[in-house]
Amino acid sequence: MSKPRVIFPFVEAGFGHIMTERSICDAFEKKYGEYFEVVRSNFYGETGSEPMKKFETRLGNEVRMYNKCHFYGYLSIFAMNLFGTKISSDFVMKGLIKGAYEDSMKHMEELRPDVVVSTHWATNYYAEHMQKKPYTVMYIPDAHANALFRYPCDFSMISMPEGYKRAMRFKRRYNEDNFKLSPLAIRQAAFEVERDKQKLRKQLGHDDKFTVFLTEGGYGVGLTEKLCQMLIEEDLPISIVAVCGKNPELHERLKQLKTKGNTSFYPYGFCENVLEMIASSDLYLGKSGNGLMEPTFYGVPIIVTHSANTIEKLIAEHYVSHVKSAKRIFNAKKCVAFIKGALNGSEEYQALKNFKCDPTAYGGEGIADLIFEKLNEKFHVK
Repeated sequence: MSKPRVIFPFVEAGFGHIMTERSICDAFEKKYGEYFEVVRSNFYGETGSEPMKKFETRLGNEVRMYNKCHFYGYLSIFAMNLFGTKISSDFVMKGLIKGAYEDSMKHMEELRPDVVVSTHWATNYYAEHMQKKPYTVMYIPDAHANALFRYPCDFSMISMPEGYKRAMRFKRRYNEDNFKLSPLAIRQAAFEVERDKQKLRKQLGHDDKFTVFLTEGGYGVGLTEKLCQMLIEEDLPISIVAVCGKNPELHERLKQLKTKGNTSFYPYGFCENVLEMIASSDLYLGKSGNGLMEPTFYGVPIIVTHSANTIEKLIAEHYVSHVKSAKRIFNAKKCVAFIKGALNGSEEYQALKNFKCDPTAYGGEGIADLIFEKLNEKFHVK
């Protein structure tokens, strides 16, 4: 008897979706791979379909637009909620890029899934429209199940308690059987990172001093450049680690900045060892998003420098009001003032350092267990 075929489709739309998908897939394959055929799919990029590539590019461009124009971000989410899940989903999936839906459906059929595990609403949509519908699983990597994530799905999960409570108000969509509160899908590599900051800084080739980590998500759109310029001008006795993601133009500009002597400056483009850089830091500054779980996991206080839409606003609210590891400061001058205070051990900074991280609330294994429980009920593999 053949094993049930479980497809993990990867979608690049802000990088948080890929990271969470990889975390869940790695854990599921390691723990339950003997019972299932696990297939990783670079869904939009592996067929050569131009409409599919254009659609994924459009998803990424939307994220960039949200960060460049916050009004556009908030307006988009408002429109989704106004028109509702079905109309919004149908419009985005079938009307945004000509031919993308047809090619994507063809590819999903070619993958022959018995199960599709998604961390992005698009691949769940295709799976739900297949001729022979597979069992669909959705991990929502946000603090809120927005309209597109609320499309029909056999089993859904979310990691933030307030997001779970909000979603459960949609009684026609969610119940205690088809919707569960789960751990946060941080990648397994996070558990293997050295926790001694001094050792980490030595490994990274960074000076051992108060370290400020700056980032603006995968696309590098935000306050990072302005903050780097202002901090270098202040000539504080700190290290600045600035990660530009997939924004090579920003990286090139930052490389041209010259320090005055007291400040150590380390600008990076897209890099694989970002977890080590975060763990080596004393303060994290960046936009709201799924990436905030990483500094929280390492006990690094956070300054949220902006929220591009309602989804990111609610993620920030989780870390500010519930975890209490973060503070919102959307003004560059005020960010610099906070850093100066933190360097001198301000009460405000110390208050953020006091939060406690529960490592059992993180990792793909707990999510894999929840998925396996549901799949075992359906396929009786164990």
